[in-house]
Amino acid sequence: MSGLRDKLNRLRGASSPEAPAPKSAPPAETLQPELPTGFGAIGVELAKNEAGPFLLRRIAYPLPFRHGKHELGELLTRAGSLQPIAERQNGGSVPVDPYRLLFLDTETTGLGVGTGNVPFMVGFGYYAGNAFIVEQAVIRHPGEERAMLTYLLERMKDKSHLVSYNGRTFDWPVLANRFILNGWRKSGQPPGHLDFLHPSRALWRKTLPSCRLSAVEEARLGVRREEDVPGSLAPTLYFQYLSDGNPEHLHGVYAHNEKDILTLASLSVHFGRLLDGEGDEEASMESEELFRTAAWLEQHGLTEVAERLFERLTEREEAGEAGWRLPLAARYKKAGRLERALPLWRKFADAAEEAAAPAIEAHVELAMYYEHRDKQLLMALTYAEKALELAVRRGVLARDKAKRDAERAALQHRIARLRNKVSRDERKLDGIDTNT
Repeated sequence: MSGLRDKLNRLRGASSPEAPAPKSAPPAETLQPELPTGFGAIGVELAKNEAGPFLLRRIAYPLPFRHGKHELGELLTRAGSLQPIAERQNGGSVPVDPYRLLFLDTETTGLGVGTGNVPFMVGFGYYAGNAFIVEQAVIRHPGEERAMLTYLLERMKDKSHLVSYNGRTFDWPVLANRFILNGWRKSGQPPGHLDFLHPSRALWRKTLPSCRLSAVEEARLGVRREEDVPGSLAPTLYFQYLSDGNPEHLHGVYAHNEKDILTLASLSVHFGRLLDGEGDEEASMESEELFRTAAWLEQHGLTEVAERLFERLTEREEAGEAGWRLPLAARYKKAGRLERALPLWRKFADAAEEAAAPAIEAHVELAMYYEHRDKQLLMALTYAEKALELAVRRGVLARDKAKRDAERAALQHRIARLRNKVSRDERKLDGIDTNT
């Protein structure tokens, strides 16, 4: 491990983030027919199909096997719970069957999805019998790419969905380009996707420092990686291997890719549990995450589970301008449940009055409620005038002058209208008093 750490430190200190690719790849006939010891030491074998040779590593994890806090075999009974995600991402209704999922993660020579970006390692996992299998195909030069892709296509034949993390916009487009460049043409239906980057962002973009897979797995799956090679260094290590033929440069890349695939399976269990209403950490969730989880569940049709989380959220006492209060109040307002929206607006308004850059939305909502619903015009006028005061205070920090002026003008118009209404009511009362 210390050797790997020293190597990474040297690479991080290089002047360029990626080592240049060799001018020309070694021809197939110059490669040794047998693998160097450095490959065999981690279980890599020389594979061959009708398109030629490539490197293949296969690891079987007999179930039960736990990665982080989830046992991977749990997905065998929970995969169907992921159906709402599949339908939302694909617009279809192909059933989610655990044995028809292919967990996909590639390591490439660059970052874009153009034709110049080559996947030198394709890692994928799948359930077979009572085990979870991880396979990693690697090319030693461009001449082996067609063989690697042929093997991948063979594994994809009976699969309905690719499970990935940003695979819909990166891994699969890169692979699709390589298929085309190797002479294949599109035929049949493209694979469905279960891309967990999108639900991860929906739940955690406001509560985790990053939604990178490594951050999500540590914070929410309890996965701790030791001596991990960052994915950003994979191209550099691959180019070093191409330069000197030393397989040890790739040991860390294999390990990183393998853990990514295991994390995809564990993350599948995690989202399956959430969609089953069995998230076991609701009590420990920050309020913002609890709100986003409930909203995400509601978007996927789990209204009863979402409602339970929303209700739990309204019971929390939280200081400051909690950002979730306004959208939750808006939800209750849309549903006609103003008795639930009112306390949320009031709490937000109280906190806003103490803030340096206050939001005025709660004050405006309360002004509208008391004017049109509760018919307490003086209360409505009080909230409208307070909103204008806060808008003026916030305006000192505002950059968009046009928006700031429009906001103030709208409030001034509301205040003028309310004052007229209050004045008319007072005149009516005076007339009644005179007559009596």
